[in-house]
Amino acid sequence: PVSRCSRVTGKMPSAKRSINGDSDNSIRQSTNTTEEAFPITGQTTDTNTAQGIAEFYNSLAPDYDAMTNFEQRFNAEEPVLRALLERYSIKQALDAGCGTGFHSLLLARLGTSVTAIDVSREMLSVLRKNAAKHNLPLRAFRSEFRNVVRHCAQEFDAVFCLGNSLAHLLSEEEVVHALTAFRDVLKPQGVAIIQMLNYERILAERETILSKKEIGNTTFVRYYDFGEELLRFNIMKIEKNDDSTEQSLISVPLRPIRKDELVQHLTEAGFSDVHCFGDLNMHPFDWLSSKDLVVVARKTQS
Repeated sequence: PVSRCSRVTGKMPSAKRSINGDSDNSIRQSTNTTEEAFPITGQTTDTNTAQGIAEFYNSLAPDYDAMTNFEQRFNAEEPVLRALLERYSIKQALDAGCGTGFHSLLLARLGTSVTAIDVSREMLSVLRKNAAKHNLPLRAFRSEFRNVVRHCAQEFDAVFCLGNSLAHLLSEEEVVHALTAFRDVLKPQGVAIIQMLNYERILAERETILSKKEIGNTTFVRYYDFGEELLRFNIMKIEKNDDSTEQSLISVPLRPIRKDELVQHLTEAGFSDVHCFGDLNMHPFDWLSSKDLVVVARKTQS
C-alpha cells in the first residue's frame, strides 16, 4: 500500500514504506482506488495552495533534474527559446515557477537578464547550485505568483510561466490574481508566455498513467486521478533493493485550465492580442492532438 491524504487541501506529505511483491501491480491498485477512497474536491484556501505546492516540490527537488533530463535538454531547447526572444524582443525576463532553473538558466545563457521565482525553497536551492555549476547570473526569490511585485523593482519585457505551473492555482480568483501580478511587472507592450498542458485532450482521453521513467534501480511513475473539478497529480517513486522494494508517493491537486478559460482570464487581468499555439515552436493549437497549450498575450495599454 501507499500513503495518501484523505482530501485535497494542498497538504500532501510524502510517505515511504517497504513492500513485497509486484510493484507494477501496486501502481495499478493505487490508480484504481485513489479516486473512490479519497474524493477530490475543489475546496482549498490560497494559503493551503501555496503551502501544498511548496511541500510537493520540496519533496521532489532531490530527484527533479534526473526525472526531467535537465542537462540533456539544453541543446534541444535552446533554438526554441532563442526564437521567442528574437520574436518578442526580450532582453529582461521573469521566470515564474522556475523550479530548479532549467528555463531560467537557458534564458541567461542566451543573454537575457533573468529573475526567477518559485514557492519551493528546495527547488530554489537546487537552482542556485545549477546556476553556480553553469556559471550563469540570475536573481532568484521565493514568492507566490500574486506577490511577485514585492520582489521586482524593475519591469520586464516578458513573463515566462512554463511547465504547467499555472495549473497549481485551484480557483479562478487565484488565476486572475496571478495573471494580474504578471501584467503589473511587465513593461508597456510586454508579453506573458504561458505554457499549459492541453487539458482539452487530457480530459477527453482520461489517460491515467502519464509516464514511467527508470533511472538505475529507481522508477518514477507519474499518473492522474480524475475528480469532478480537479485532478490529483501523483508521482510514485519505486526503489528496488536486493531483497525488497520501497515505494513513496507524493501528490498535489491541479486545476485543468482550458484554452477559452485562460484567454478569458488573461483579458480580465489586463491583457490583449492573445494568441494560442500548440507548443513553444508556435505550431497551431489542435485540441485533439496538441500536447501543450501555449498562450502569448500582450499587456494592454492603459
